[in-house]
Amino acid sequence: MHPNVYWLKMNRFVFLVFIQLPVCLSAQNNLEFIQENIDFSIDPIRFSIHGIYVFSNNTEHEIHQTILFPFSQKADSVEVKRVYNLTYNEDLSFLDTESGIRFKLNILPKDTVILNISYSQKTDRENIYILESTQAWGEPLQQAEYSLTFENRIEIDSISYKPDSMINHTYFYPKKNFTVWTK
Repeated sequence: MHPNVYWLKMNRFVFLVFIQLPVCLSAQNNLEFIQENIDFSIDPIRFSIHGIYVFSNNTEHEIHQTILFPFSQKADSVEVKRVYNLTYNEDLSFLDTESGIRFKLNILPKDTVILNISYSQKTDRENIYILESTQAWGEPLQQAEYSLTFENRIEIDSISYKPDSMINHTYFYPKKNFTVWTK
């Protein structure tokens, strides 16, 4: 198994988790990606992702950055519900690429921006989310919180990325200074 592939086997479903918030890496010198909170939910029909992503501009100038956000499936099979700048209270327009979306992010000097990206895809035997943001950015996330909620009728047979806790049908993964490195 690839060292960065975590999987969750459920009644004929496999949930793979890789970690990666995709961005154009030229932003690393000025733009910091400091936090993400992602709620995953899975039912027999849809695998849904609701993410909050926090970026910081510690420079004295405004940053205009193109962000490439990849999906694990072809973009035409993904339903994007929302790309929204919570800090500036605005919808962000995005362009579909073959394997994700691309959008522009503008951040004022010495400011922090919180984005909400929400999408879903058809539930399949393998439901994948890409999670290698710390490798792409070259530094750990100050804070990361993940949860996976699944319906009663979905039974989980095994999981390779052990949750920190479970309440009812939700796994929780709270992390600080979180790093995922591929080998």
